[in-house]
Amino acid sequence: MRWSSFRYLSLLVAAVLLLGAGPPRGLDDQARGELSDAGVDKYLGEFAPALSEELDDGWVRHTFDPEAGDGPICIAGTPFTAFTKRQNPAKLMIFLQGGGACWQDFYFCNILADELPPPLAGPHSGIWVDSFDTGSEEIPNPVGDWSIVYVPYCDGSVFTGDNDVVDSNFPFGPVRFHRGLRNVSAAMNLAKTMFPHPSRIMLGGSSAGGVGAAGFAPFLARFLYGNNTKLMVFNDAGPVAINLDEVSAIQARADDWQFGQFFPASCTDCSDLGQSTEIIHWRLANDSTIRESFYSTDGDETNRFFLNVPTQEQYRDLIVTQHGALNDLYPDRYKSFIRSSDDEHTALQRPTFYLGFADGVPLDVWTGDFLVPRPFWQDIVEEFVPLP
Repeated sequence: MRWSSFRYLSLLVAAVLLLGAGPPRGLDDQARGELSDAGVDKYLGEFAPALSEELDDGWVRHTFDPEAGDGPICIAGTPFTAFTKRQNPAKLMIFLQGGGACWQDFYFCNILADELPPPLAGPHSGIWVDSFDTGSEEIPNPVGDWSIVYVPYCDGSVFTGDNDVVDSNFPFGPVRFHRGLRNVSAAMNLAKTMFPHPSRIMLGGSSAGGVGAAGFAPFLARFLYGNNTKLMVFNDAGPVAINLDEVSAIQARADDWQFGQFFPASCTDCSDLGQSTEIIHWRLANDSTIRESFYSTDGDETNRFFLNVPTQEQYRDLIVTQHGALNDLYPDRYKSFIRSSDDEHTALQRPTFYLGFADGVPLDVWTGDFLVPRPFWQDIVEEFVPLP
């Protein structure tokens, strides 16, 4: 062997050993153990669909057995469903549906799982079309060829709850089944079964689904797929941040959903009565490769209703402060796309995905930069402009 070749090989081996000695990629073992101790993974491997039915355009509907209330189940006791579509097996999008929230004497949530996925249920746009025709150009969908797991929302607890509440006031039955963690765990099991080896996963969700995607669901993905899979979270208008002045509503959600039991021990700032963005802080600190994004308008009328935040200025201050703090600490891995002078709610399933701009950047382009990722993916918070 020539000396130059031997020297090159020695340097290569040294570099590999040096890299191997660095910090672990992805979710570290101690964090994983804390999550398991808290029970975050306790429903993984427990549920499989009782029935799978082929639909049009490659979609498959999977219905789960409620198991007399012990299985995946909707808030009023009806069956939970999920949908899959096989496309590029290396790229997987797991999407959590939105649909409000329910707690004691506040009943504004989906109560039934969908019978059809969005592309088969009626007019659709956003991530559910192959491309978008503006009239002057055809814009390709950056996730148009990804395999899909679509997860309907019907637990009332933003995919985080694990509790039953006897409630004579609930208009749809005597018991509220807040089974969000079971439902999303069942869907994640399904994802692993149908798409076992993706190289990239985008875990997305809109509104309540965005909160779920930014909550415990990324941990489930790490448990099932490990650290070698590139994991990305897209929170579409799930505020995560809450109005701390709403003390009674915060307490009611904590009591009814019982999500506080799943916080890891070392997340000392995590509290079911505090800002839920703390679990994102903890995750970014303990998962070295996950990347996360947040989309919102600063006048989001729907979120202002649920959080009881009357004005655009108050809502903007809440989301910019909470999500901006995440970008400050993890500028390469957490970024926001916040549009001003608009009260629209969500974008991923709307024409806004292609037509919405912030500081001149189209949202679909920003999303494509996030998914690759490209070095010019940026944190964008538009200057404040009052609602019309």
